Amino acid sequence: MWKYELGTVTDLADNTPTKGKWKTRVLKAVHSYWSDQIDSLTPLYSTLFFLRQDKYVPGKILPLLSFEYTARESERLKTKVRLLTGTYMLQTKRKNFNQYDINPTCQMCGEENENAEHFVLKCSALHSVRQSIMVDIERQWGGDNRDFI
Repeated sequence: MWKYELGTVTDLADNTPTKGKWKTRVLKAVHSYWSDQIDSLTPLYSTLFFLRQDKYVPGKILPLLSFEYTARESERLKTKVRLLTGTYMLQTKRKNFNQYDINPTCQMCGEENENAEHFVLKCSALHSVRQSIMVDIERQWGGDNRDFI
């Protein structure tokens, strides 16, 4: 109780809250504590740098992680999280961290430098894979909005 600053046992014995009020109070305290912890740790870890506070809502699952858990999705999750946090080794990053002369051009299509934007949205070699996903996105967004691509 001290960790989440919920008061002492004596205070609770004197002022016993109802079940609903206690549940609300505990949820708020836990969410507040962990939000503060993440805010304080974000500058210390490079992988937390891309965690946007407007997308992180305590008690809600990140959209990236909100799927039915399957073995197939668990394998894909590693790549998704690495792309999201900026730790996936694309060609432009590999060029920066390698002592040899590495070509930053995409090895799949050979058209542009391989960065996250190119890999996810523009690579022509991945068009067929991306198209099935884009159909789902368009269906969820409800329309013919192709301006976001």
